[in-house]
Amino acid sequence: MSDLSLDKLLKKAENKLQNVHEMVQEKSYELIRQAYKESIFVVITEGFRSIEQQHKLYSQGRTTPGSIVTNAKSGYSYHNYGLAFDIALLDNNGEVDWTIDRRWNKAGEIGKRIGLEWGGDWKSLKDYPHFQYTFGLSLPELRSGKSPEKQTEKASRVLIKYGDRGNQVQLIQRMLIHLGYSLLSGADGIFGSSTLKAVKAFQQALYLQVDGIVGPKTLEKIYSNFNKTMF
Repeated sequence: MSDLSLDKLLKKAENKLQNVHEMVQEKSYELIRQAYKESIFVVITEGFRSIEQQHKLYSQGRTTPGSIVTNAKSGYSYHNYGLAFDIALLDNNGEVDWTIDRRWNKAGEIGKRIGLEWGGDWKSLKDYPHFQYTFGLSLPELRSGKSPEKQTEKASRVLIKYGDRGNQVQLIQRMLIHLGYSLLSGADGIFGSSTLKAVKAFQQALYLQVDGIVGPKTLEKIYSNFNKTMF
């Protein structure tokens, strides 16, 4: 049962989500956490898929052996742009179980609730493992070179991380302490290991990307939750 711990599922996901957009990563982590509360164990099986990988997948069942698994040619899948991921469900023994049952429908419901599009709703060639978040961009727009803004680009001006010092760090520490997160060092204005641990705990509780960095999303959540307790 230890293989089914939430931490291990999140760690496995992290390894599969390289080159996937940060917001899509956050939503995948949230899906895993919300499903876990329902005793549904989600693992990420694939995130970004290269054009070459997409061509190979599309060829399966057409020009190469195997069953047809996708209708998307190269460049015609949101996987190719880091805006999609696939999942599998584990049984109580930690083995992948592809039986389409209520758990898959529940996972689809959770995904849609947090803003994802679910392949299980597609009319032709339903794709139960597939989730995507498109930012309103069509595939023709993506093929023409358009792309959603990276969080890291927006965050470059507001990025508070391990090793930073100053009044802004101290303000964040005070708010975290007020919200019930323990800081052994107190609000000393130094972003050390104690603050790092508290930030990660806050991010995990709020379904944010757990990286220990206070970027715009984490900062916004800290402020909003702090303000809720003041009124």
